[in-house]
Formats: sequence, C-alpha cells, structure tokens
Amino acid sequence: MIGRALAALLLVIAAGVPAHAQSSLDTRLGIAEGFRNPGAMADTHAGWERLILPWDEVQPDGPDDFSHLGITISGDQLQRELNRGERVVGLVEFTPGWAAANPDQGRRSPPKNLDLPFDDPNNYWGKFISHVVKYYAGKIDDWVIWNEPEFHPGDPGAGGSFTWLGSDDQFAQLLKVGYLAAKAANPNATISFPGTSYWVDHESGRPQFYDRLLGILTNDGEAAKHNYYHDVVSVNLYRAPDDIFRVHSLFQDIEKQHGIARPIWLTETNAMPSNDPSVDCQHTESGIATTLEEQAAYGIQALAMAGAAGYERYEIYQMTDQNECSEPALWGVTRDDGSKRPIEDALRTAITQFSGYTAVHFVPYTRDTQDWPSWPDDPTSLMPDWQVYQVAFDKPGNQRVTTLWNGDADQLRVRVKKNGSSATLMDRAGDAQPAHDNQGWWVLDLPGATAHYPSDPPGYHFIGGSPLLLIENGVDPSTPVAPPALGDPGSTPREFQLFPSPAQGQTVHRGESAGFYISTRGYEGFSDQITLSIGDWYTQRVPSPADASTLPLNVTFPGTVSPGQVAPVHIETVGAENGIYYIDMQASAGDMTKTAQLALVVD
Repeated sequence: MIGRALAALLLVIAAGVPAHAQSSLDTRLGIAEGFRNPGAMADTHAGWERLILPWDEVQPDGPDDFSHLGITISGDQLQRELNRGERVVGLVEFTPGWAAANPDQGRRSPPKNLDLPFDDPNNYWGKFISHVVKYYAGKIDDWVIWNEPEFHPGDPGAGGSFTWLGSDDQFAQLLKVGYLAAKAANPNATISFPGTSYWVDHESGRPQFYDRLLGILTNDGEAAKHNYYHDVVSVNLYRAPDDIFRVHSLFQDIEKQHGIARPIWLTETNAMPSNDPSVDCQHTESGIATTLEEQAAYGIQALAMAGAAGYERYEIYQMTDQNECSEPALWGVTRDDGSKRPIEDALRTAITQFSGYTAVHFVPYTRDTQDWPSWPDDPTSLMPDWQVYQVAFDKPGNQRVTTLWNGDADQLRVRVKKNGSSATLMDRAGDAQPAHDNQGWWVLDLPGATAHYPSDPPGYHFIGGSPLLLIENGVDPSTPVAPPALGDPGSTPREFQLFPSPAQGQTVHRGESAGFYISTRGYEGFSDQITLSIGDWYTQRVPSPADASTLPLNVTFPGTVSPGQVAPVHIETVGAENGIYYIDMQASAGDMTKTAQLALVVD
C-alpha cells in the first residue's frame, strides 16, 4: 500500500525517456510471458516481455548437457515475438540437483563451486550463464539474475513461496559470477539485479535485500569497476498503484545512499481477481478480494503510475494463468483457454494510448482534509491522500493523453483545464466519445472506487475507480499540467483555503520539536502569493488571546507560498512550560485573510 512536505504537492514528475526508435512498439510497456498467447500480445501492442529460463530445466542432467535449451520457448516462438518488434528479457534461476551445494535444499540451494573464478569450467553457474547468454546473444540481450531471493520460509506475506535458501553473502557471489560471465559472453548484455517484492522485507522488519546486497558488494574491491555487478534493478509490486510510485523513490534513495544510480524496472505487477466465474478455481479465499473490474482498473492505473514514477521499463505479470488450480492466484491477463479478462481490453487501451510518450507528469488533487498520516509528509506512512489521480503523457504531434481516476467511493465530477484544440474521452475498454469544452475546461465524471482493505484507513482505496483517458490534440508540450479541479466551472468562489496537518494536533515532550504542514489551495484560478504570519496564541490554562511576540515557542515557516504549495511549520519547545498551545497561523492574499489553528500538547 502507500504528504504535503514536498515544496508543492503537485508532484510534477517529468520522465523524458526516448521511445524505442526501431519499432512501432514501445518497449517500455509489456506483459510477462506474452508468448503464451501471441494473439493477445499483438492485440495489446505490448512491447516487451520477461520469460523464465530455469537452470534446472535447461541442464537437468549435468554441466555439459544443454540439449534442453528451448524448453521454455522454442526458436520459432522467440523469433515470432522478435519479429513483432518486441524486446525479450530472460530470467535465470533455480539450481539443478547435480549442481546443488546443499542437495537437501533442492533447486533453492546455492550452486557448488561458486567461489571459483567465473570462467573456471567447474564453476557450474558461471558456465551455465556463459553458454546461455552467448546462445541467445542478439535475440535476448537483457537478463535478470534470479527472482525474489529475499523470501524466507515462513515470512509473512510471502505466501509460502521462496526461491533461495543461501545466505546474502552467497547471493552476492552468485550475482558477481553471473554478471562477469554474462558480460564476457555478450558485452552488449544488460544485467538486472533480481526482482524483489519490497513488502516481504518490510513486513519482516529487515532492511531491503537490495540495500543489504549493496552493503556486501561495497566490500568487494572489484565491484565498483564492474558496475557493482548489475546495470539495472528490478522490483515486483502488486495490488496498489500507490506502491508503484512510492517504492520507486525508496529504491532511488537506497541507490543514493550507496553512491550509485541505476534504472529501475517493474518486472511484475497485477491485482489478481478472486471472482472469475469462468475458471474452476476462483481463489475466492484470497486475503485481498479483488473483482475483475478492479483488476482492469488496476491495469491502467499501474502503467500510468509506473510511467509517472520514472521506471525505465514496466510490465503486467502475466499473460496466462498457467493452471489456475495449482497456482496461488489468477495471474493471467487471459485464461488458459485463451479467453480474455477485462484487463486485456484495459491494457490495449493504456498501451496503445501511452506508447511513444516523450514526457509524463503526475499532478494529483490532494484531499482538502487529511484523515490519516500520509506519505510523503510522513515517511513511515504507506498511503498518500490523493483524491483525484491525474497522469499526463505528452506524445509526438502535440498530443497529450491524460489519465484520471477517483480515489474516493463516491462519483466525482472533475474538470481539467483545456489546453488543446479538441479532445476525446475514452473509457478503459477503449470506447470513445468527443469531449466538450465548458468555459475553458473539459468536464468529466469519475466513477467511485470500490477496492478497500479492512485494515486500511476508512476512505482509502488501494485501487481507484475505473479510469478515464482524455486524449487532447494541439497541446504544446511546454504547456504546464495544471491540477484538476472539482465540480463544474464556477461551482466554487475564487479564493484560497488552508489545510493544516495533522488536523487534530500533536503531542511532544518538552524540549522536543514538532512539525506541522499547512497545505494551500487556490480555486477558480486564484494565484496570488500567500503571506504567512503568526496571529494570536493562547493555552488551555490561559485562554485569553496573546500577541505573537510573547509566544514562548520558537516557530519557523516560509514567509510566502504560492497556492498549491505546502508551508512546513517547525516548532521548538525548549524552555516552554507544559501545556496545550493553540497557535493561529494567518495567511493573507489579495483582499482575503484566512486562519489555520495549530494545536500542540507539550508534556
């Protein structure tokens, strides 16, 4: 699952990544294991796919037996995908029994002889990587080494799934050998750090696996000159589009702490349904109930948030269920019989409309009142408080595709500033109709959200309502993306408002500091600078208002902000008496003055 502490919680993110130049497909947007339903892959226009090449299936009988290459995907199947213009990424994992250092651990064991030089013929892992990467060079040049090695048996949230029973140090050696062997076999290869889930380490109270491994690799004297044995880092995130945005920044922070910068791939994401009547095993017992309609909404929202966050490449996992009764969830965009779920149409809509983007901007509408501690103001929170999500993709030919969805349960009327000459409104299935100009705005109604987890705060939905796409023509890409507004044009007066957070106040011990945030919002084009000052103050014991000059607390804040920006208020309590302090923060702009009261308990 998933603040106002950013200078302006418009969260305008510009991800200027050039599209693939040699293909009509956009190789940033994909569906994993797409070759299992090539018709659906072509229909959605997905531009890349990750497929798994298990070591124990490729070499079941010994170090010199490569006769099973092609068991996952035949040469003809692979060439068909490449002929469409796709980018194919290979994932290698699982140790054959004959190569296991600990045979009782089966395919999850570290390989034996892993400490030998990567090109020693008795380093079985290095030999396997060298052969496979060389075999596929020019067809598969991107590789992920293992998947979700951070899972431990019994971890909460892991679903009993784990792929690695070795230590972190052993995995660092596995990564090193794999990287060096792959680069020697194909200097053009791109090697990704394994996809990790974030949530399993978080729920288990451990530092993230990526952070732990980078700490180990820092002590390897050869690591820096070999790119710390990875060119990219992958993540696997499920069920909440907010997570896709939030966790990207967390992984960037991990990289900054270790002095590196790597592109990030989203190699798995989905919101698996639990109400599909067309299959024998519906997984209705899923701990997170999700409808087919919510899954379809998630498909568009996940791709939009991945683009907004800045992932270099992102995909839905996966194309088919691959036996829904033996798997822990319904993974498929399509069922094993080839029939499609609603998410297939949604992905066709999103991938078709997003493909070729040159920049993407995330400009949400934040709730006026904050009903829970929210990210990123509160770094410990897992949830933002965005009411209307707006992700705008700029495309060649002066086209802007704006995706909007509702974070609340009730339908919302929303308006978007008109910037182009004409626009089309498209639903998740791809059905379109002309958008109509209303006093310089495009007005649309966003369906309410339905996906709520019982332990989440009331009012928070981990998947938003069904999204709408506003496809606008004639938009200069330099035109800023303005935040959406609620209601019809003229439905609110031209003014500004203040929203303090935490709204119910806070408690600190004497001598500690406190932090508040005052969010500002302008309505109907209000854009005057807002000047902040302290008005009166009083305490519970002495309720008579007193002048700001007598306040025994040291309060600092910016003198001016623009509507839409957030004013952080820092309060020092050193030397203050215990009590409940009420501080009136005054804000003036134009001919208006507003007051926001901050309540602070000092004990």
